[in-house]
Amino acid sequence: MPIIVLDPVQQPLAADEGAGLSPAPRLDTLNGKTLGLWNNDKLNAVRLLEFIGVELAKHYSFKVVRGVYDPGNLMPEDGWGDIDQCDAVILANGDCGACSTSGIVNAIELEKRGIPTMLVATPPFTEAVKTSASLRGMPAIRWAVVDHPVASLSEEKVRQRAIVAASQFPELILSSSAQRSAA
Repeated sequence: MPIIVLDPVQQPLAADEGAGLSPAPRLDTLNGKTLGLWNNDKLNAVRLLEFIGVELAKHYSFKVVRGVYDPGNLMPEDGWGDIDQCDAVILANGDCGACSTSGIVNAIELEKRGIPTMLVATPPFTEAVKTSASLRGMPAIRWAVVDHPVASLSEEKVRQRAIVAASQFPELILSSSAQRSAA
């Protein structure tokens, strides 16, 4: 009987930044839209998202839908609940390796559904997120980066991280013309 050796290394679906799947079209504004705040049940994830929502509400008027996603796996297509009601989604938080890589993979799946999505992650996992995005065929996807850590912080420190994440939202989720008109 022959022995079959399997290579466990997946080749990227897109070889360079210019190739691969494109992210969903960006929004002209968040005003009048529905924003999804999806947490991964990790410490401070809900608090971070709520503070981001508060920061964004200083500049935009929008409705909020909340949900939870699996921090270590790709969500099943029908496992997102009311996510299809959302015009944009924020996923939090990528504060560990599995949370960061599954977060970007889930963000890509939402982008493929036509929902602009912003993952909030921390610097130690940037290379893992980039690699996962490349392997999933969307190397051009971008995400918000806040200082590490998030999970072990006080409420005030989480609020500071949220301010940083919210400041990245226009660049990541709104169209270029919307960014210029907001400036």
